[in-house]
Amino acid sequence: MPAALLAAVLALLLATGTPAGAQGVAVAPPVPPTPDAAALAALPDAPSALPGLTSLGPCPAGIAPNGFAALLPDPAAQPGADARGVTVAVVDSGVAAHPRLAGGVVDGGDFVAGRSATADCDGHGTAVAGIVAAVPGPDDGVGGVAPGARTVAVRADSAWSSAAGSASAGDEATLARAVRAATDRPGVSVLTLAVAACRPAASLVGGADPALGALRAAVHDAAARGIVVVAAAGNVGPACPANDPAQTAERVTTVPAPGWFDDDVLTVGALDDAGRPDPASLAGPWVDLAAPGNVPAALDARSAGLTADLTLPGSAPGPVTGTSFATARVAGAAALLRARFPAMPAGEVVARLVGTAAPVAGSGPGRDPVVGAGALDVRAALAGVRAPVAAPAPAPSGRDGTLAWVAVGAVVVVLAVAGIALARRRRAR
Repeated sequence: MPAALLAAVLALLLATGTPAGAQGVAVAPPVPPTPDAAALAALPDAPSALPGLTSLGPCPAGIAPNGFAALLPDPAAQPGADARGVTVAVVDSGVAAHPRLAGGVVDGGDFVAGRSATADCDGHGTAVAGIVAAVPGPDDGVGGVAPGARTVAVRADSAWSSAAGSASAGDEATLARAVRAATDRPGVSVLTLAVAACRPAASLVGGADPALGALRAAVHDAAARGIVVVAAAGNVGPACPANDPAQTAERVTTVPAPGWFDDDVLTVGALDDAGRPDPASLAGPWVDLAAPGNVPAALDARSAGLTADLTLPGSAPGPVTGTSFATARVAGAAALLRARFPAMPAGEVVARLVGTAAPVAGSGPGRDPVVGAGALDVRAALAGVRAPVAAPAPAPSGRDGTLAWVAVGAVVVVLAVAGIALARRRRAR
């Protein structure tokens, strides 16, 4: 899939406010806006069709499900994991009622077409939900990190709605309404925002932004209610110009919302297939954690099977990869912790996930702007502690090495003399 499309459509990035190809001006990272409860309250409550939307169709016919009999389990999956009783909201392109989502899919509101959030033309939201909560199939190893969790689907964007003429697809105001609807659903304990609405950092210096303030208010309210909010760092592309990882502590070019709201969200970057920082993952001082971004097989929104591709307007089928799917893995881990430890506060869930992260080769010391504290380690998070890794002893070298070998030689000589003396005593007897 072309890089421009990856950045422009929801399958890998919900972007708004930055024309394709625009370059932001490097500035000091702006402070996230104050939650604007009044701006949030001014937004319509009920799900409705986006302004300017003329149709959502036709949705793609889909791709014949592939045969995946030899697939290995997801790297974040845990044997015997069970998250029944936990409810996870997925604010995305919708979530199809796939049979692998055995915990059930509830329609939490369609803020795109005003119809049903269980319609998913893009397949993105269904793929995300599957990584979170799918139960393994009988003939393959594909399953979610928190199998059996209940899914509340809230439809906030669609690349097909953008193609149909809506200029509001995935903007901050629409996301704010969707987050508010998800938060109001009874029982939601994890909120999955595998989205990133990118803004040039220079445009955020000074002055209030009602849409951003409303989104911040919605996310802040969710966190205040004890919901673990997990958001994508975003993917680099024309609509999301890269930040320089070497300078993100002092200045940035691009800011993603809601991942930028670091106090209220757990922001997730992506690792490549080698487990190293993915250069396509948007860097920033707000990144908390990372997980693998590539998904060999995801739930197919248009069949009961699996797919390795997403089909989007004006594009050939493209791979299921990006920070969205890394976010889904971390959201699944949060759901699994909530299932295992129902009384654990949201802040402790986040602290466990971040505190037990594994070191990532190729990342910088301390808090890395691409992978945060490191790589998701579900097993360590469940245990509450990482297993210690023994460091190899350094090889002797230089003067210290010479002294070490002299000491070893002295011990050998002493033992040899002692052995000779013992042998003489035995002969004397």
